[in-house]
Amino acid sequence: MTNENIFSLYYSNPPELIETIDLCRGEDDFRRIYITDNGATKLAVKHTSNSFTDAAKIAAWSRLIDEYNNLGIYCPKIVLNRSGSKVFEYTENGRVYHIYAEEFAKYHIAEKIITDELKDENGRPRYVDDLLRSVGKVASAYFDFMDFHSAYCLLEPYSAPDTTDEGTETALRFCSYVKDNIPAFYSKVQALLEIFYRNREELRKIYHTLPVSCFQADLNDSNVLIDGAGNFKGLIDFNLSGKEPALNYTVRAALWLIFDSRLYDENNSRLYWYSEELNDLRMNEFMRNISCIEEFYAYSDIERRAFPVLFRYMNSFWWHQIWEIERIRDNSEKIDTLLNWLRLQMTRDDIRLP
Repeated sequence: MTNENIFSLYYSNPPELIETIDLCRGEDDFRRIYITDNGATKLAVKHTSNSFTDAAKIAAWSRLIDEYNNLGIYCPKIVLNRSGSKVFEYTENGRVYHIYAEEFAKYHIAEKIITDELKDENGRPRYVDDLLRSVGKVASAYFDFMDFHSAYCLLEPYSAPDTTDEGTETALRFCSYVKDNIPAFYSKVQALLEIFYRNREELRKIYHTLPVSCFQADLNDSNVLIDGAGNFKGLIDFNLSGKEPALNYTVRAALWLIFDSRLYDENNSRLYWYSEELNDLRMNEFMRNISCIEEFYAYSDIERRAFPVLFRYMNSFWWHQIWEIERIRDNSEKIDTLLNWLRLQMTRDDIRLP
């Protein structure tokens, strides 16, 4: 389908194409965004074909965007096309494509304007506390209208092509890399994998009893909206959103939104794997993030009981450890320290929700 045909869904006359953003990830994940403007209406027109997008999901994302706005979290809305529909679907060469459009955001994307002046002395962006508070607001709403999970899902695949959950996928990739490239450490990694599996099965027993809500599920600088002073204003990009246990989503947000320059070197490699003091600092920052969330979300007793095992499962194998083991493959001392760090995270029982 040509750009002219796509834009004609929203404009009677051809608009100016300001920018094309290519987010394609391989043959099975086609995603492009066209920023268009005819002088009166500026849109982000989205053209997609992948396993996790369909008309029903787009409708659910639109409702979630409305709910976020009702909570005071600004999110550009999905708009109707000229036929009065929120999504246009067509098939080409046996492949299904979807086209939908959002209002162009009235605030800045953090990725484009964040500077040192908009961060504290340790590199924490000014917007982070309020972003975490917004997570608490959404969790406390207990939205339950989506029948699919988000990209933050645990213990199950995210979309049809996936064969396992992301946690298990990264654990197996880590072990496979060690087996093929650093075999002297393979027995130690096998022992870690067994601990990982025990944690997974323990979490599985209680996971689906936890309270849920529906979330945006892509909290990064390219999707966070801020004003010129660096204050949090809202979010864009709901195409990974879905329903999740609130404990999963809030703990992930608290872990992933740790910004402290003392924890990283000049290449953005993590230093806390190799320092007990820095690892404690990381946990302090995690608890600070949880406290922001708790200003609006009160964890239930069942969530507090589930937290230690969820934390042990979540705070273990992940993509960052795969990249690190590849980087330090020739440094036996660092490899041993990293594996000891992983063992600590998968066995620790000293972290509780405040």
